Amino acid sequence: MIICITGMPGAGKSLVGEMLAAKGFKEVEMSAAVKEKMAEKGIEVNKDSIRDFSLNSRKEYGNDVVARWTIEKIKRLPEKDILIVGLRSADEAKYFKTLESVTIISVVAPKMMRFDRLVERKRDDDPKNYSDFQNREEKEKQFGIASAMEHAKYTIRNSGSIEELKGKVEKILGEIKQSEKEEKKNGHGKEDT
Repeated sequence: MIICITGMPGAGKSLVGEMLAAKGFKEVEMSAAVKEKMAEKGIEVNKDSIRDFSLNSRKEYGNDVVARWTIEKIKRLPEKDILIVGLRSADEAKYFKTLESVTIISVVAPKMMRFDRLVERKRDDDPKNYSDFQNREEKEKQFGIASAMEHAKYTIRNSGSIEELKGKVEKILGEIKQSEKEEKKNGHGKEDT
């Protein structure tokens, strides 16, 4: 089973990811596949080079190239339950949806709540003020996150307590497992990963 998580910055993707990791999912970052390809080509890995390499690769090989590289990486792993956090474009979402046992989950939260969370967590790339936040929102939308979110089978609204979020994650995970059992029982499915 592969679960892909998408959502705008500050929505709680990492928190949902941690909850799934606690259930035994192995997290695979899409950026790790990009870094592997860069290393193969002898390209120095830093924030700017990753962005440039990703953009150039998408232009050359298609907008779903990072998703394809990520699946290549996943095929080499022994784990069966995989978590991909940070799905960022509709093309990536469309590619993942062609594969068997892949479910996309969108995590959403009110805009001001997301802003407050980003300011509180203080990562290097987090906004320092509301103007920075607005600029980042626009860049993320241009990159395609909003379109990727439209391809989600499930949407989790993360505006309550951590316990509420945990309950929502467990409910969805149960539904995904049930759906997979039914598909296997009926012999349905998509292309195998």
